[in-house]
Amino acid sequence: MEEIILTLPKPPSLNKIYAGVHWATRLKYKNDYKGSIKAELSNHDKFTCESYSLDISYNSRLDIDNGILVSKFLSDCLVQEGYVPDDTPKYFTSVKISFDGTLPKNTYLVKLKIKGYKLYGN
Repeated sequence: MEEIILTLPKPPSLNKIYAGVHWATRLKYKNDYKGSIKAELSNHDKFTCESYSLDISYNSRLDIDNGILVSKFLSDCLVQEGYVPDDTPKYFTSVKISFDGTLPKNTYLVKLKIKGYKLYGN
């Protein structure tokens, strides 16, 4: 199993996104965060895989369940960018989110655990 480490910023708060916010504002939050994900992924070789899981550690004032946005946006990005065919349970097998006060503030550290790792195009 291959492992790729991604360091991502704090995601938007779920409460902020879904508290009567216009859909265009939610889309902007999503696209901005996906830009951070794409920038982090560009530091690694493009790959394809059989399946993957996420282990997310974070240090921010957000509640732990806000980390699900990191999972959702990252998984959507992996599909859109062609790393995986889909983010259904066949491909996306698990997610773990935990607080880690030793990380720098507002940091989300993602261990992308990849089964069947192949460099893109090989």
